[in-house]
Order: sequence, then C-alpha cells, then structure tokens
Amino acid sequence: MSNEAQDQETNQPPSPAQQDYDEGLELMKKKDYSGAAASFHNALRGFEEAGEEPGIARAVTKLAEVCLLREEYAKALEHFRRAREICHRAHDDLSVTYLQKQMFYTHIALQQAREALALGLDLLDIYHDFNNPAGAVEILEKMAEIHQENGEPLKAAESLRTAAAIHKSFKHSRSAQELLNRAEAIARTS
Repeated sequence: MSNEAQDQETNQPPSPAQQDYDEGLELMKKKDYSGAAASFHNALRGFEEAGEEPGIARAVTKLAEVCLLREEYAKALEHFRRAREICHRAHDDLSVTYLQKQMFYTHIALQQAREALALGLDLLDIYHDFNNPAGAVEILEKMAEIHQENGEPLKAAESLRTAAAIHKSFKHSRSAQELLNRAEAIARTS
C-alpha cells in the first residue's frame, strides 16, 4: 500500500517527504526536470531522515529517471544502483527487474557494452523465470545491436535467432521469419 493511501486511510496529511515526492511527480509531468530533481532530492532527504527505505527507493528511482531525461547517464546509473540495492534487500523482485532493465539501457547510452551485455544476460534469466517472452525478445534484439556495433556479427545473428525461436514457439511465424532474415543478413557480413 502506498504512503498516500495509508495517509488517506488514517486521515493524516502526507508527510513532508511524500509531499515533496508528489510535487516532483507533477513537475516531471510538466517537463520541469530541474524542479522535479529538486523536489525528489528533498523527498529523498526526508525519507532518509525518517528511515523509510521504500520512500528512499522511490525517490532515488525518480531522480535516476530525471537524470536519464537530462542525459546525465552516469548519475542515473548511481541512483538506479542504490534503488536496486534497497529493492533487493526488500525482496521486491519486480522493482529489481525494472531497475536492472533501466540500468541495461543506461549502460547502452554510456556505450558500456560489456556491462550492458552482462545485465542483458541477467535479464534473460529473470524473464525466463517470470515467463516473460516479450521481455526476452526485446533484450535479445538490443543485445544483437550491441554485438553488431562491437563488430561481432555472429553473436548478433545468434541473438536474433534466439529471439526468432521464441517467436516461433508462440506461432508468431511472420515475426520469427523477420528476425531470421535479419540474422542471416548480419551473418553474411562476417
């Protein structure tokens, strides 16, 4: 249950940290990223003072998202890591998966192929465990792009073939064939 819902149930106003967090959300919607960052930072300080780890994780995640929007990828990565540690301790697997996926794309933006590929493999395991074939296909296609950019056409083709096999297992023959065609075109360049 969110803090806001708890506060409404007990008829207590939201904490100042929650108010700052909510303000940050509104500023983010308005694309006022500097204002949003300041609000989320204030929320983070309030949640830290209260020792409220779920609030800390939420505020840090939003700070990371603002950093992404401002193309401050290294800062975003730091924030995502901190949030992931908190969510991991809380056994919040869905949030950990979301954060890992954000970190995967952030490493790509930072042109850190090795780190992105390692996270991609972790995500494939997670998506297998969660039975999320769409997530696996998305990651495999991005991994293929990374391999291709790194001059590894055979690895890129293999990633696409694996994605095609997933599509084929769900009888998505057209999507599977498109991926196989891309894989063969890439493999011919090697």
